[in-house]
Amino acid sequence: MLILTAAPFTAAVSSRLVGQAHGLGDEATAVLTEWTIPTPDNLPMGLALDPSGECCWFVESSGSKVVHLDPSTDTFQEWTIPTPDSKPTSLALTMISGSIAVLGTENAKDKVFLFFPNTGIFREYTLPPDFGPLYTSIEPEGPQVKAWFTGIGDSVGQVIYDPSLGTLRMNELALPAAAGGGAKGVHATSGAIWFAGTNAIVKWESATRQFTTWTIPPHTSTKAAFVDIDALGQVWYTSASTQAIGASSYVGVLRSDNMFTEWQVPTPGANAQAISINPLTQNPWITEQGEDKVAKLDPSGGGIITNVQPTKVRSDPAGAAFFTHVAGPVLPSTVKVAPTTSIPTMTSDEHFQEWSLEAGLQDIVVDASGEVWILESSSKVARLSLASNFVVECDPSSLSVIQNANVTSTCRVTSVDGFSSTVQLAGSWLGTIPDGVAYTLPSPVTPPPGRGVFSALIISAGPAASTGTYKLRVTGTSGSLNHTTEVEVTIAAGIADFAIVVSPSYLSIPPGGSGSAAITVQSLGVFSSPVQLAGSGMPEGMALVFEPNPVRPPIGGTALSTATINLSGAPQGTYILTISGSDGALTRNTTLTAQVTGGCLIATATYGSELSDEVQLLRSFRDESILTTRTGSSFMIAFDAWYYSFSPIVAAFIRENPTVRTVVKLALYPLIGILRIGGAIFHLAPASQETSAVITGLVVSSLIGSVYLSVPLTLLFTYSAKARRARRKLVVSLSAALLLALITTALAVTLDAPVVLMMGATSAIVLTSLAVSALTTSKVIIRLLTIH
Repeated sequence: MLILTAAPFTAAVSSRLVGQAHGLGDEATAVLTEWTIPTPDNLPMGLALDPSGECCWFVESSGSKVVHLDPSTDTFQEWTIPTPDSKPTSLALTMISGSIAVLGTENAKDKVFLFFPNTGIFREYTLPPDFGPLYTSIEPEGPQVKAWFTGIGDSVGQVIYDPSLGTLRMNELALPAAAGGGAKGVHATSGAIWFAGTNAIVKWESATRQFTTWTIPPHTSTKAAFVDIDALGQVWYTSASTQAIGASSYVGVLRSDNMFTEWQVPTPGANAQAISINPLTQNPWITEQGEDKVAKLDPSGGGIITNVQPTKVRSDPAGAAFFTHVAGPVLPSTVKVAPTTSIPTMTSDEHFQEWSLEAGLQDIVVDASGEVWILESSSKVARLSLASNFVVECDPSSLSVIQNANVTSTCRVTSVDGFSSTVQLAGSWLGTIPDGVAYTLPSPVTPPPGRGVFSALIISAGPAASTGTYKLRVTGTSGSLNHTTEVEVTIAAGIADFAIVVSPSYLSIPPGGSGSAAITVQSLGVFSSPVQLAGSGMPEGMALVFEPNPVRPPIGGTALSTATINLSGAPQGTYILTISGSDGALTRNTTLTAQVTGGCLIATATYGSELSDEVQLLRSFRDESILTTRTGSSFMIAFDAWYYSFSPIVAAFIRENPTVRTVVKLALYPLIGILRIGGAIFHLAPASQETSAVITGLVVSSLIGSVYLSVPLTLLFTYSAKARRARRKLVVSLSAALLLALITTALAVTLDAPVVLMMGATSAIVLTSLAVSALTTSKVIIRLLTIH
């Protein structure tokens, strides 16, 4: 009955909860773990995760090495790049044939390399002169390895490696002028490559061969530096200062609606550079060069919003020549280094939390478990570990419920900074405890790291529950962590009322007969009193009896009684009876239409007995099909008024003339067949009985018109040119009238219109469909006779 599910974090929810985490006090303290890189003065750069999301790989720009740190064993492995003094800048990793492959850039020698750690083989590719490759990113895995990199000019490059052939080819693209002259950071997604241009965020789409450029909000002496993509596809970037000291820098996001939002880095003189999105919480992390800080942004509020319309430029990649050099195997040097730990100083404002480190910072990346990794220019690799926590929220936090009802609030326990422990949930009333009120709250729950898990808080108020406003505190506990939220519950007096429904609402009863309808008394709110049923509007010779009477519905339920009409001489006609119910204080009414018929007079006179098969068929079609619906019952009121105005005289004439009886019997046989078809259609038509009645009426009326009226009309049109000329206009007019009658009937049923309107609309359907079918059939007959 109660549902407990986990749901993915969205960026909006994530950032709001991280904002709340600012209030966690000492629990938010971080631990800094540092490993000293074995090669001194190496200038580490290009920090990257392996394909599983684990840390860490990077290059030593001064030492021309590829490095891997295994933090589980505190072990460094270093491989020397074959080309000396190549000044490697960055690298990216992928899987080739089940093994890790590293692709990196060599800025000083205009090269890129592909390195296979399991074999130690380096494949170096020389690029066009003065390209100066900088930062690189690899598209998601595919049959080929597609890597993109920026350069020192206004071009970007792509290399495509085919593992099956062991071959590589290169393409070069000139950035659009709107990019501002070049790009630094790059992030490759499947089919879309994002660049941090000097003045703009730039996207390249391989399928359309098109650049799209969004100019970033302008600031004095700033330019875009690095980009990363969050789980919603939003592009985060840093806008870095181009001045040595003093200028401000920014963190921004480009959303799918072409809106930029930017936040200014709070520390004066701090220069935002590398950026990485936490995959669990979707918070951006940045490095602040100049002030030696790392910072986490809470983007739940604030920021300056700017709308920018992008520009699009098509560009065709140009192939470029390169030289391949294969070297190796290169054996790694392996060194185990004991890490040191410390507690960094943390400061915060409304949107940023900043941690101070003791050395210059290069790159930053957040791994799959939410750990923050940093490269320090002092030849160190650092890990910033935040204490995990959780947040408890209930939505809505204000509930209203009436007596004898319940209401639900969805309580969510959300992981902050990788929290994934079990949380016990409990509720407690603050202050006055309401009587007759219970609640359920499934517990315990365990949120996945960086995500939320839900528990349905159901407040149930009994029929005699206390009224007023109360507060329920929801507490989440996990070990020493304890967080609460409050839900305001307002309980109002429930309504005490009832309603009466009669089904069917129309009965057709022959003289001396009887008919029954079900009376349903429905409790509304907290009503549960006995209801005395009574009827009015019956003519002399008609009695109305209820069994049982009175009836008492349970709270929120129903009680049934049967209303039986017995005839003992009531005259023919239609009577609107009022069914009322009263508990002494409240009285509610409904109506029941009772029609006293004279039976199938003409058919009975023709076939000699009401028990004949033909008469029973007619009565069955009327009682079991047409009269079971509101549309059919409405039509029968009008039909009976017309039919019984002449049928007694006709029936008497038929009984007295055997020859006439034989002729009428022959004339009625087609009608009997048509009604058999109508009865079958009624029970095979759509599930809605009202729709079935209308379809049946259309078919039966059309068949009657075709069978009984088409031949006389054929004779008329054959010998009267004037009648033929009028026929076309008449068909159009009648068809329009038929359509209007159908629409009116549909609206009348939907809006529960008065019976008079239903009578007119349904009668119009019968008459117009009868006429249209007769006119159409006569036209077909004339054409057939003309052909022959």
